Amino acid sequence: MGNVQSSLPAYYNADPTNEAYTHSLSKYVDLASSAIGAKLIKASNERFGAAANLINPCEPTSDAWVTRRHNPESDWAVVRLGSSGTIAGFDIDTRGLDGTHANQVSIQGCLASEDARVDGNGDVEGAEWTELLPRIEVSANSRHLLALWTPTSEAFNFVRLVLHPDGGVARLRIYGTVVPNRTEGECDLAC
Repeated sequence: MGNVQSSLPAYYNADPTNEAYTHSLSKYVDLASSAIGAKLIKASNERFGAAANLINPCEPTSDAWVTRRHNPESDWAVVRLGSSGTIAGFDIDTRGLDGTHANQVSIQGCLASEDARVDGNGDVEGAEWTELLPRIEVSANSRHLLALWTPTSEAFNFVRLVLHPDGGVARLRIYGTVVPNRTEGECDLAC
């Protein structure tokens, strides 16, 4: 029969009721949390809210990354993860945003030197972006827990959240497994 391409998306809803205490991503680490050293590197626009809010480990209140509206191009934010790792899923949280949320988002990742520079287009020096989550629609005032059917086999240490075309996201959680960053040379795990 040969190889047949599935029409299913590369991800699934990890918590369709939005109420589960544990879900398929519960066993993974939030690599994009400032609590483990994640840093916001650069954002295209922070008109109504700081992009650093994305990596805040606390539940959202009225703080979110919100860009100017009626943007002719997409807005983006680049986050250096707290640790490089393989990716298993995402939590795109728009709670607290009713009418100012992004309508669509996508997520890309790359593996680069920890001190790599990010240019004005959101590209990381010396790295190519890999699509982790294709462009999807998101709802206002909701958590979107999306698990990949199969976690990535390669590790990433930078992610770029893209808002199509603009709007806001309260929190971004990138769930995965910690993997040493091989772009930095030898890694002595005995220390």
